[in-house]
Amino acid sequence: RLKMIPMTSSDFEHFVDTSSADYVEQCRLSGLPSLATSQLQARGNVQALLPLGLATPGHYLMLLQEEDSGASVGEIWFGEVTEDGLTSAFLYDLTIDAAYRRRGFAGAALELLLEEARLRGLGSVSLNVFAHNTAAQALYRKAGFAASEITMVREL
Repeated sequence: RLKMIPMTSSDFEHFVDTSSADYVEQCRLSGLPSLATSQLQARGNVQALLPLGLATPGHYLMLLQEEDSGASVGEIWFGEVTEDGLTSAFLYDLTIDAAYRRRGFAGAALELLLEEARLRGLGSVSLNVFAHNTAAQALYRKAGFAASEITMVREL
């Protein structure tokens, strides 16, 4: 079993570093120069979304912890977003540490997220996923997510 526990300040600093680095790598792997970003730009994007860090209202930054062993297996960041008068959850980041991948933790984390969204009275959960990340797409489809829009680009 898996549980979510709030990040500490030191967890948050580590998360910002690793999440920003991963975002830069995912942009690079996309193969699109238009998505190229630096670590500094990626950190700036996170700071713009979380101006008060862990205290930013409507944002939840959690460690994913295995209940039996107490081992931290990853992190999840989601927030509440309001559009056209409807408030829903948005999954900004879900990371399972390399040593714990392919063991069902990502699916369990999504179930925790869906339950948390239900408890908060939110009607849906949305996310973005890079097109090259077919493993993540398969995970999200298996969890019941469906594409609501697809952005396509042709570099010239």
